[in-house]
Amino acid sequence: MAIARSPIAVEIRATLAVATPLAAANLAQMTMQVTNAVMVGRLGTVALAAAGLGNALNATLLMTSQGLLTAVAPLAAHAIGAGNHRAAGRIAGGGLIVAAALAAPMIAILAGLPPLLSSLGYEPGLVAEIGRFLWAISWGIPGFLGAAVLRFRLIAAFCTRIVMVVPLLAVPLNFVLNWVLIFGHWGMPALGSASSGYASAIVQWLTLFSFAAYLLIAKARISVSMGRGVLRQIPGILRLGLPIAAMRGLEIGMFVMTGVMMGVIGADALGAHQLVFNVAGVCFMVPLGLAQAATVRVAYQLGAGAPSAARRAAYVGLTMGVSFMAAAAVLLWTTPRPLVGFYLDLADPANAGTVAIALQLFVIAALFQLFDGAQVIAAGALRGYRDTAVPMLIAAIGYWAIGFAGGCLLAFPLGYGALGLWSGLAVGLAVVAVSLTLRLQSRARSQLRAAEPMVLAASELRA
Repeated sequence: MAIARSPIAVEIRATLAVATPLAAANLAQMTMQVTNAVMVGRLGTVALAAAGLGNALNATLLMTSQGLLTAVAPLAAHAIGAGNHRAAGRIAGGGLIVAAALAAPMIAILAGLPPLLSSLGYEPGLVAEIGRFLWAISWGIPGFLGAAVLRFRLIAAFCTRIVMVVPLLAVPLNFVLNWVLIFGHWGMPALGSASSGYASAIVQWLTLFSFAAYLLIAKARISVSMGRGVLRQIPGILRLGLPIAAMRGLEIGMFVMTGVMMGVIGADALGAHQLVFNVAGVCFMVPLGLAQAATVRVAYQLGAGAPSAARRAAYVGLTMGVSFMAAAAVLLWTTPRPLVGFYLDLADPANAGTVAIALQLFVIAALFQLFDGAQVIAAGALRGYRDTAVPMLIAAIGYWAIGFAGGCLLAFPLGYGALGLWSGLAVGLAVVAVSLTLRLQSRARSQLRAAEPMVLAASELRA
């Protein structure tokens, strides 16, 4: 009984209650990406490379913008912890306005990417295929952004079950849409890899409608306000969210630009990069869920005036995430060939080059799992502390000055190719993980010191 009542055990249960549905939702999202990659992969290496890079370019924009909107979660959770549910609703309303303002510029950016790839020396056929995919998937951007705001509002209120259920239901729908559109079943024309983009866009809009319907049903409990005071929430969202967006963009951008450089090496290297990145991304969904849970748990406890509980929430999330990624590292290290075979026909001589490179990249992917888990959860906990500017600077140095620059040096002047690019990624992730963990320790300690005078004053008043 004593163990069951311990604060750490209580926090583990509370973290799991939030993180498990979020991790399941993240895995469902990733399952849809894996489904897309596997089905497009049956069209050949060029189609896989085009859809993979196109999806990565789109995801860079989406995840960066989602990073800005992530501010809704800690701000709303802090308000809920302080007992102000109406403020949480106004924060979500401000987030929807920001999301609406982001949609058109993002669509325009995607439209301008194919000419840029052509100028980098990409093969014309590959550029055309990427362009068709980007045009298709860009239709889902407004739906994605709106759904992100509503998701963060639900997470802040610890209503994570619906956040899990909607993506899980979308998995079979996404499969059917891909099957029909890619291969031309049920009287539809076979549209190739671009069909995967259309399927994703449809799913994103349906996700938005599902969350909106749930909020309308539960409006007495979870509000999203568009009334007075909503516009005043936007500066706070931007102050907290812009550094998060920058950090998210720096991290994802490092992987995507590595993919771009892989395309310079060749289609085999690009296909291998997208394949291994896809598998590593599946593993990443669990610590991402723990990071999201750490954000709202830390923010909620701080809003309730409990800095020691906030620190405990941060450390519990970090420990759980690193433990999971240690198991993931073992899996990637010991089963690379079956994982490659899930995407490509190992017996097909046309895939031999991609398979050989992918097997090498899996070794490095296994090595950086621990660091990848630690950095995302430490960053998530720091968001709960409203600490986003310094983590952004750490990311800029670690991901780009060390990770990407070092990878390019190893890949091209030193001649290590794809292996060199991914080695740079591993070093960059390690630097960021260690730095963010130390920053989290410092921030939690300073928050506790700041709270000590108030605790002493309260004790004296009670005496």
